[in-house]
Amino acid sequence: MDIVLRGEGRRQLLELFCETDTGITISQCAEISREVLPVIETSGILGESFRLDVSSPGVGTPLKDRRQYRSNVGRLMSVKYRDGEETKEAEGDLVEFTEDRIFLKTKTASMELGFDSILEARVKIRW
Repeated sequence: MDIVLRGEGRRQLLELFCETDTGITISQCAEISREVLPVIETSGILGESFRLDVSSPGVGTPLKDRRQYRSNVGRLMSVKYRDGEETKEAEGDLVEFTEDRIFLKTKTASMELGFDSILEARVKIRW
């Protein structure tokens, strides 16, 4: 789960981005909201006026955890990675991942990248 707090004073927005290995439904997001809202209201940590949004991270959000790669095998990805002192980008289908690396098939080649070299990876929509 990622938590983002935006805004100031009476215009604060608390965003909770939730997911599971099999995805998350709208009803699950609503249930999380129903459980979290009373806790926040009772604590008074955000004052009396704020908005709570609970949703999935969505396409285009950077992957933050290795387990997220499992559910994205077969999908198009954009990956920024370190190659020595240079930062490079690759775009291709995620064909496999292991505990320490991912395997991409780009238009021209197959690549394997260690997680220690990945700076950012995002799922892309295939048009």
